[in-house]
Amino acid sequence: MIEEVINSFDYVVQLKEKGMITWEEIFPSFYSVAKNNFKTIKENGLLEDVKKILTYIKPLKTLPEKRKERRLEGLRDSLKILKERYLIDEVSVEPEKKLAPLTDIKYIKKVGTKRALVLNRLGIFSLKDFFYYPPRDYEDRRKVVKIFNAKEDEKVVIIGNVVKSEEAKINKGLTIYNFSVEDDTGVIIVTFFNQDYVKSFLKRGVKSAFYGKIEYSYGMKQMKSPDFQVIENEEDFKREILPVYPLTSGIFQTTMRKIAKEVIKQTYFLEEFLPEEFVQGFNLLDLKKRIKGIHFPLSIYHKERAWYSLKYEEAILFELAMIYLKLKMKEMKKGATKEIKGELSKNFLNTLNFELTQAQKRSYEEIKKDLISPYPMNRLLQGDVGSGKTVVSELAIIDVCEAGYQAAVMNPTSVLSKQQFKRLSKDLEPLGLKVALLTGDTKESDKILIKEKLRVGEIDVVVGTHAIIQQDVEFKKLGLVVIDEQHRFGVNQRLELIKKGNHPDILVMTATPIPRTLAMTFYGDLDVSLIDEVPKGRRPIKTILVAESNRKSLYEFVKEELDQGNQVFFVYPLIEESEALELKNAMSMYEELSEVFKEYKVGLLHGRLSPSEKNEVMDKFVQREYDILVSTSVVEVGIDIPDATVMVIEHPDRFGLSQLHQLRGRVGRSEKQSYCFLVLDDDANNEIKSKMNSFSKTLDGFEVAEIDLKWRGPGKFFGVEQHGVPEFKFLDLAEDVNIIESSRKMVERFLSSIQSFDRYPNLKHELQTRYGDSIHLINVL
Repeated sequence: MIEEVINSFDYVVQLKEKGMITWEEIFPSFYSVAKNNFKTIKENGLLEDVKKILTYIKPLKTLPEKRKERRLEGLRDSLKILKERYLIDEVSVEPEKKLAPLTDIKYIKKVGTKRALVLNRLGIFSLKDFFYYPPRDYEDRRKVVKIFNAKEDEKVVIIGNVVKSEEAKINKGLTIYNFSVEDDTGVIIVTFFNQDYVKSFLKRGVKSAFYGKIEYSYGMKQMKSPDFQVIENEEDFKREILPVYPLTSGIFQTTMRKIAKEVIKQTYFLEEFLPEEFVQGFNLLDLKKRIKGIHFPLSIYHKERAWYSLKYEEAILFELAMIYLKLKMKEMKKGATKEIKGELSKNFLNTLNFELTQAQKRSYEEIKKDLISPYPMNRLLQGDVGSGKTVVSELAIIDVCEAGYQAAVMNPTSVLSKQQFKRLSKDLEPLGLKVALLTGDTKESDKILIKEKLRVGEIDVVVGTHAIIQQDVEFKKLGLVVIDEQHRFGVNQRLELIKKGNHPDILVMTATPIPRTLAMTFYGDLDVSLIDEVPKGRRPIKTILVAESNRKSLYEFVKEELDQGNQVFFVYPLIEESEALELKNAMSMYEELSEVFKEYKVGLLHGRLSPSEKNEVMDKFVQREYDILVSTSVVEVGIDIPDATVMVIEHPDRFGLSQLHQLRGRVGRSEKQSYCFLVLDDDANNEIKSKMNSFSKTLDGFEVAEIDLKWRGPGKFFGVEQHGVPEFKFLDLAEDVNIIESSRKMVERFLSSIQSFDRYPNLKHELQTRYGDSIHLINVL
């Protein structure tokens, strides 16, 4: 294959770069590659190019050092040109009919109405959807291997003649068809199961090409259920790289490939939408070549360049959308700047029995600058567990209310809203501020009263869930929106709240530290304040791995802590026993722990309890009516129990590391020494032990988040579906940090140099098509 020849030339250059060969050895090495592959070079039309390269590098050993380096650089460029010319392909034949990218997929040849419904289940509704439907793998069918040289577990193409066939009925439901296939080096057994049709193709003496995995059975090489093609001679076999698509019931891989070939013909009409500075700056393939390259690449090089280019395409478009939205939102002036007096916030700080950390003070100052600015604040307040984000948000709320505005605090659940309401009522009402709670389960009569008081301005602060953004909720003068647990809300929910006031300030808070790439991506439209200190006087939590067989010792330690007047959490991944999973669960362990710790009061908290029941259990734990709380992960956020010093987590491998960090953060909320025990099965595998060891060695939530992202990927990192955030099909947020960061930098430079997208109509159209609905771009482009 020509790709192997060019790669061999490339390998010689790499050897020189690594210092493994001398200048004198470059020309002989190139000459040897050319001589050994002369036939392939000639057949593929590279002969003149290779001759020029050999002439260019022949005098290398006689040149001065600087000229040698320049020649080596020129050699790299020449090989790059060869790759671009011979290893990358695009659709060059104009199809009979031009179809718009948003054409319904049912109108594509070989699809139709019925098959379109199957493709719809894969998220393919239009021609463009198929363009951007990435294969999960590829089959390289370019190299034919002799039977003798075929190695076990390798997927290869072999070509041979059928010399023998056998059919065996094993039982009523199974018939096996064995074919002996021979080439000039040996014999292989090709086996099919219940595929009766193969008999009519694979008759004795027929030459065929087979693609499949090599196995051994009774000392013979074997292929099971391979793809095959009947041919007259070896030249008839089409050597190509084929896509392997994710499928659903009702469609086969062969059918998907046939449809893909029809779809790819339409790339002939595609026009590049990325500005030249991005295509050239990042050395991207043009649009036609990158789409062709993910479906039917001419070479592995083409495939890799296509994926690289589409990763950048996704990153560039997303960053353009988010940063442009951020810039436009900064241009939207508030109704009036807020006059922050700071008297009430001083009074509030005087009531605290601790001093703010430097990080809290810095974040508060950043927020205050935004509040008095003529432009609306869009800020993300990030901090580790227990770093004191709530106090900073309370200071912002107090300042805004003192300036004559209202504040809305939005939480993802009723339970968290109620906990937040209790805290804000306790802290703010002594300052003369009226706080109200509005959630889905607020009584209808109370809802009507609260909405009326909000409308006339008799309520200063409202705490709630999505109920706050309902259309019939009106504010007299909304000035600040605080969104807690942001990763459960999307950009759209934020924009709905903005509509409630005259461009109010927005403060977003996350309880879970977020890795840099995810913060850049999901919160790209926000400025960031970081609280990277924990309050003074708190001792670091000790995280200890415990084997199941040491449970007795663990219980003895827990008893000692209880005897000292401390409280304990036991957390389980399941509510009740599961037939499918042999895991300890909260229900049965509640019974066991009630027996083990008879002299102490044990409470049970889980997701099936009603909100009022959950609140009652938590209140009893806070009031010390319970010494031990047995729980599922519903205890994860928003709970502050100063006397809780022990967190026992059973089957910690069933939780994500960021979730474990949240659970661990429920203890260590005072100056007392606290502990987190991770109880592992005695036979836990090395991967689980390694993961838990990594977790136990750090208390830094940002470090935990980075580890968690690498282990689980972005989807599972958040644990819930993102709303209003596009799905990336090519970008890997855990692996493609450099692509995201470099795209962001170039996008910032690009946007600073243009007034509008009017000079880039194709780009504007693409941004509106992709992100118009999800992040309200249509309104600002």
